[in-house]
Amino acid sequence: MSPVDAAAWCLVMAGILLALAAWATFLRPTLALRVMLDFFTAAGLLHLTADLSWAALLGVAALIGLRHLLAGRLTADMTAASRATGTSG
Repeated sequence: MSPVDAAAWCLVMAGILLALAAWATFLRPTLALRVMLDFFTAAGLLHLTADLSWAALLGVAALIGLRHLLAGRLTADMTAASRATGTSG
């Protein structure tokens, strides 16, 4: 395992731990999901610097696409729910 791969795995673990901390602190699962996906994206991009292959590139592109899809959909769902109940947040 190269140092870049080890750093990428550290970013994955940090993303999971910080997402759990964000969820426990702020009680907002969308914030926790965004934190985790941002760290996963960073880990994927870091891994891409060590393994410049089409498979790695497609994996990072899929992760970024998933991140945008989930973040946008969850934000839209939360906005619709807050409008329906008359709350903000």
